[in-house]
Amino acid sequence: MNLLYNLLMAINATSWMVVIYGIKSDWTVGCLESWQFNIILLFIPIVLSAISVLLTLLRSKDNLKTCGDLEEANISFLPVYLGYFFVGLGIDKLQHLIFVYIIILVFTFVAQTQYYNPIYLLFGFRYYLAKTEKNTKIFLIVRKNLRKATDAKFENLRRINDTTYIAWGEK
Repeated sequence: MNLLYNLLMAINATSWMVVIYGIKSDWTVGCLESWQFNIILLFIPIVLSAISVLLTLLRSKDNLKTCGDLEEANISFLPVYLGYFFVGLGIDKLQHLIFVYIIILVFTFVAQTQYYNPIYLLFGFRYYLAKTEKNTKIFLIVRKNLRKATDAKFENLRRINDTTYIAWGEK
């Protein structure tokens, strides 16, 4: 189950590369016009992201009582994510896209650190890097707007991996 969940998270983090390439290449299926298929392409990562957020309810629970340091992480991950867009725009052949996508997907999956997904921003989540009371740096995905480290108290965190957590039911 962990393997499939982590694969879904890695696909969510990298799927826009394929979507951008598909739109640029005017992909279509059956009797659909390319603009109609583009809309479907746009919704696939959104639906997969919603599923991955809901699946976090099945993950193990944890909490964070005190936080030593806190910083917003949205800005630091955005360049990486924009890189996926530019790769999708810069590739000309489908077989090149497949090869490059598999390489990036494997590295994202193995590293288990690129769980930044801008679609979560549409769902109201924000990203933070926090230092725990044990001086461990963790990645938090929360719906709260945290201004200072004392705001980072959570009773209902769900563990995505050893350093990444998503908060549920706390606004």
